[in-house]
Amino acid sequence: MKKKSSDTKKTLNKKNIILGLIVLLIIVLIIVLILIFKGRSLDADSELVTELYTYLGNNDLEVCSGLATYAEDEITFDDIENSMRICSAYSLLELDDSSMLKVDKAQKNNTCSVGENITFATDNYEDDVCTLTKVSSDEINSKYKEMYGKDIESYDPFQYNETTICYYEDGFYYCGLAEEYTATFGGEPHTFRTIRNVTQSDDEIIIYDYFLKVVNNECYTSYVDSTLNDTCSEKYDADAKMDYSFLKKYGTLYKHTYQKSGDSYYWVSSEPA
Repeated sequence: MKKKSSDTKKTLNKKNIILGLIVLLIIVLIIVLILIFKGRSLDADSELVTELYTYLGNNDLEVCSGLATYAEDEITFDDIENSMRICSAYSLLELDDSSMLKVDKAQKNNTCSVGENITFATDNYEDDVCTLTKVSSDEINSKYKEMYGKDIESYDPFQYNETTICYYEDGFYYCGLAEEYTATFGGEPHTFRTIRNVTQSDDEIIIYDYFLKVVNNECYTSYVDSTLNDTCSEKYDADAKMDYSFLKKYGTLYKHTYQKSGDSYYWVSSEPA
């Protein structure tokens, strides 16, 4: 009987060991799957993430429609007008004095001409010259391809801000003072955003951040749309410093996806997470 009891204990021990190994393997598998699904973390302050973050729009809200990728629904390449995509690429170029160009005004009015089809207003609408920027379309296209993963298909004119307009002519974009412009009146919007975390998988980088827009002390859930965030509005204090905890509690969490192309990444989509 003792021998049989001993055999039974050995059998039970083997079963327990096997069961323990199975449980351990399952735990390891779950951890591996979680890591694969989430990807490894990237430093939000790294040079790569900092560069990719600029693709989401301009912090100067008067430039290139501001932060147009922050909407209530998913925004992709096709949801942004071609002119605004070109504008965004142009806005990220580091231009120096070599890109500046002075053009004398026409004899009859306070305008300057470039070629036969492009006309700008003179500086301050009353000076004798037009101060323009002249940038190679190839240079803009290079930045555009970095941002969107494809070349510019049509070199459309674009409105850089309320007063500056840009036109394409013979391989260059010329930007100067528009002959007419429309001023926007009303409360000035203020936007706040901060990166929560960044993950990287084999061919994809995802940036998660919190976003908030405030106009006349009222909070909005996105930049593009007009849905109010009443809970935030009740707590918002214009005199208080905006901090991470407030954005985390009352802001909208966004997910920005980038696809790998060669050694770099281009923007694919932005959406509320």
